[in-house]
Amino acid sequence: GTTIDQDQRFGDGSKQMMKQATFSRLLKKPVDMKRVNMEAIKPWISDKIFELLEIEDDVLFEYVVNLLEESDKPDPRAMQVNLTGFLEQKAPEFMHSLWAVLLEAQKGEGGIPESFIRKKMEELKRKREDEERAAERIRESSSRGREQSVQRRDHSGRQSRFQNELRRYVRKWSAVTAK
Repeated sequence: GTTIDQDQRFGDGSKQMMKQATFSRLLKKPVDMKRVNMEAIKPWISDKIFELLEIEDDVLFEYVVNLLEESDKPDPRAMQVNLTGFLEQKAPEFMHSLWAVLLEAQKGEGGIPESFIRKKMEELKRKREDEERAAERIRESSSRGREQSVQRRDHSGRQSRFQNELRRYVRKWSAVTAK
């Protein structure tokens, strides 16, 4: 008799898939995971999985991270075959994008892709501009408030009796509540 290992009918399905699958040319380039900052890549992986599946899949995320971390030089073709069960026809697209990011990361300073750094810089610039616009609006509204305060004064430059009474009331109330 023969064993299952010797019988060709029970061969390794992943070997057959490797022969049938189409792979991006990008996957021929090796990635040295020692030169990649995985902490910087993990959010991208999570976002890409969500983009492709339209759901958050923690199991798939952890699986991808484990596949990348189990070897210093992971086999992208084997990864694509292994991920096909999760991503189906989207596996080649995912692997092409992931491999492009990893190749960029291994060349980048600190193992971070240059595109991530540029994106973060643009994000910080937009945030600073938004803060400057908000500060300008505050300055404008406070200057308008001062103008209105000046307009509330009568022609002799004094504030109205009502405003003086209101100020005294606020002081008294503040003194009572402070006790």
